[in-house]
Amino acid sequence: MSTKEFASTAGSTVAVCGGGNAAHVMVGDLGSRGYKVNLFAPFTPPGGVSEAEQWKTNLPKEGMKLNYVTKGKVEYGSPNVVSASAAEAIPGAKYIFIPLPVFAHRAVLLDIVPHCDDDACIVAMPATGCFDWTANQVMKELGRQIDVAGVAPLPYVCRTLDYAKETNFMGLKDQVGMATLPAGNIDRVASQVEEILGLKVKRYPSFLPITLTPTNPIMHTGRLMGMFGPNWRDNKYDRMIKFYDETDELSNTWLHRLDDENQLIAKAAEEAIGGSVGSIGGTDGNVMHINNYLKWTYGEDISKWDTCKDCFQTNKQFAGVGSPMKEVSEGVWEPDFKNRYFQEDFPFGLMANRGLAELLGVKTPYMDEVIMWAQSEMGKKYLVDGKVNPDEKPQMTPQAFGYTLEDLRGFYSTHA
Repeated sequence: MSTKEFASTAGSTVAVCGGGNAAHVMVGDLGSRGYKVNLFAPFTPPGGVSEAEQWKTNLPKEGMKLNYVTKGKVEYGSPNVVSASAAEAIPGAKYIFIPLPVFAHRAVLLDIVPHCDDDACIVAMPATGCFDWTANQVMKELGRQIDVAGVAPLPYVCRTLDYAKETNFMGLKDQVGMATLPAGNIDRVASQVEEILGLKVKRYPSFLPITLTPTNPIMHTGRLMGMFGPNWRDNKYDRMIKFYDETDELSNTWLHRLDDENQLIAKAAEEAIGGSVGSIGGTDGNVMHINNYLKWTYGEDISKWDTCKDCFQTNKQFAGVGSPMKEVSEGVWEPDFKNRYFQEDFPFGLMANRGLAELLGVKTPYMDEVIMWAQSEMGKKYLVDGKVNPDEKPQMTPQAFGYTLEDLRGFYSTHA
């Protein structure tokens, strides 16, 4: 960790993009700690009311109630500005956080970048799914050069109880990983984000450790393969399965299969693009095995971490989480292939890892098997004849961006 001193962010203006669970926590937590939080909430559901209008209508005079569940305390916070217009919410913010799914990154960047101050920094949380490539592409299109950073995993475990009125904040990760673009900004940005979020930040040499972090792209897809897989129609589901609590041995096997292949990709990336990944494996590598990574992230909230199954079943923050399933008739449940666990974690998650593997010459038979199963259920063709099909949109792969291995070497050299 750097010993340099950087300017404090206390009392400064930050912007938060989106109106979901994490945005609620940031309004309440940062607001109660003296930050001015500008909320950019542009989303309007079909036939519904915009998030910005819901905030303006629902927000109590005393502010949104934030329940720190594990600490047994309550705080109240209010946004400084609430708007569906980036022109109103973004200017003046030194740090602009995007706690949104990967599929929303490009659209939000196109909205906010024209209104960012020249010295602003945009922080994606989580930044899996090649956020650096998306941000670089948008900057070129708009003719701007705003610094960006990415965090993985999402720091918060939270649930909104009453929109803009009350949120449960169940937990803050012990620590998260971060990368910046340019990479040389990492110490300054990490130090200031540590202060804003109130946690420890591990410095990464590039975004590749974030892309290869064994979080949702590995955790969700491996569990889904074990839980359902090609033979799910032969089973009867009379209720929603608990995603983590009920992890079985087959799921554990698939999780470790994908994780082992992910380690091979990380090693090949470091060999091919020296210094882009750094340390691999162990209990403190930039790309750790999944059970070590979960223990590193969740700390004492996990009581057993010998295997991924152990981590899932004993993680207090995972307790009670449901699965991507839907009730099709009374007492009859089945997988919901339109759920984000499928629609995001495959095209924007596992496919990024698989695309890197193809460029690096790493064979991934288990990833291929999982993707082939999922795409058959989703009506997609991400892989064709054992190769990434960049024509199947959307997807976050180097192939979809038109990148070769030489392009990536140049990219990470240019942005060092």
